[in-house]
Amino acid sequence: MKLPGGALVRLLGLIAHALWGTLVAAVVPSDALSDTAAGQRVVRFWHWGVLSLLGIRLEALGRPVEGPTLIVANHISWVDIAALGTLCPGHFVAKSEVETWPLLGWLARRAGTFYIRRGDRKASAAVAARMTEAFIRDQSVLLFPEGTSTDGRQVRPFHARLFAAAIEAGCPVQPVAVRYPDRSGATHPAAPFIGDDTLLHHLWGLLRARGEFTVELRFLAPELSTGLTARALATRARDVIVAHNGTTRDTSAQGL
Repeated sequence: MKLPGGALVRLLGLIAHALWGTLVAAVVPSDALSDTAAGQRVVRFWHWGVLSLLGIRLEALGRPVEGPTLIVANHISWVDIAALGTLCPGHFVAKSEVETWPLLGWLARRAGTFYIRRGDRKASAAVAARMTEAFIRDQSVLLFPEGTSTDGRQVRPFHARLFAAAIEAGCPVQPVAVRYPDRSGATHPAAPFIGDDTLLHHLWGLLRARGEFTVELRFLAPELSTGLTARALATRARDVIVAHNGTTRDTSAQGL
């Protein structure tokens, strides 16, 4: 199947952008990328480049809280990462499977991503400790507490265990409502990255999507962690995201 001319140009641009990112990540020490203001500007520029080359418009409502914050969002697509990464300096938490993605998994690690094995309590405790250390160093952490992506019509229960790091460090939790609205207000069909879809197949669909579409990030009021349990904090964050997105609660599974 032949790619439209515009899509082919964007594909070549993405390849060049990935190679540029690889060169930077190979030359610049990892801690310089993830732990310094200059390094974070480079990382944010790289995320912005991904959105730009895909032809995805970023619309931000509100702004990230200043200072160390646990930023939590509902999860629809891997594009969520580029959108949040464009606006929010900090460390992402990602499932360990992402680390196996060709090139991108390595780039994410170099940029300071914390990888976690799902269902592994020891791994969760180790990541929570790294999150707390990041907060103490005045850095933020970005987390998708559903633990998986959805089609945008519901928000799954939030896994609460990692919220304990924000409580221990005494930093706020800022919920972010993510949407990919089409003209009718529903989720754009090219956006969700779900089920057995592969990264390359999903990227192909994005490149072939007709015209630009939008990723909308609504930065909501922060929740103070003082005096709350991790479960209560996770529930509050999820509730406000559900309310602002007009989505439904998926109660088919219980968060940890």
